[in-house]
Amino acid sequence: MSKKSFALKSLIVLFFLGAMAVGVVRVFFIRMVRIPTSSMANTILVGDHLVISKLLGKIHRGDVVMYLNPEKREYYMGRVIGLPGESIQVSGRRVYINNRVLDEQRIMVQPQRNDYGPLTELSTEGTGPYTVYYTKRPVDDFGDSGDFGVDAPFAIPADNYFILGDNRDNSNDSRYRGAISENLIWGKASIIYYSEKMPQRDGVRTERILKKVR
Repeated sequence: MSKKSFALKSLIVLFFLGAMAVGVVRVFFIRMVRIPTSSMANTILVGDHLVISKLLGKIHRGDVVMYLNPEKREYYMGRVIGLPGESIQVSGRRVYINNRVLDEQRIMVQPQRNDYGPLTELSTEGTGPYTVYYTKRPVDDFGDSGDFGVDAPFAIPADNYFILGDNRDNSNDSRYRGAISENLIWGKASIIYYSEKMPQRDGVRTERILKKVR
């Protein structure tokens, strides 16, 4: 075999090995997803494309995760708020963990005309390591706010997590379906690698590209 032929075959083998490695990483360790709903606005917007890293370590409060809804066999995004063994109650614009108010930065926003663009921020209250959003309206006008951890504290079972959307008034989350088992949580959101304006996909949100999800 000539040196030229050997080098060519070596390059072909390396190419296929590299392609296989990329495929294994994408299937088992990384997923690329496009966000279709506004349940995590303004942290994540409709049209954002995310890199999701496979869950390999401990889950922490505040992590933004992708999890499977076993009833619909669809993946959802949300933020981990309650941990296994804790008591949680969502009352108005406050979350109570073991009867103590959870530190969150709460931003009031205008009612949405559609689900596509960012929420218009009006005012801020509270402090915390992450930000959540509430539609401005009377505090006693919350309508159907869910079945779990709303009327009374909810005890989170072992190996389960209470996951809420950041767009708190427009999220079908653990308040409606209960705690999420750890084995249904696929991974954590790490970065926005691309973002397109919706609904017509008629532009790119360049300011959101390579933005970390926090």
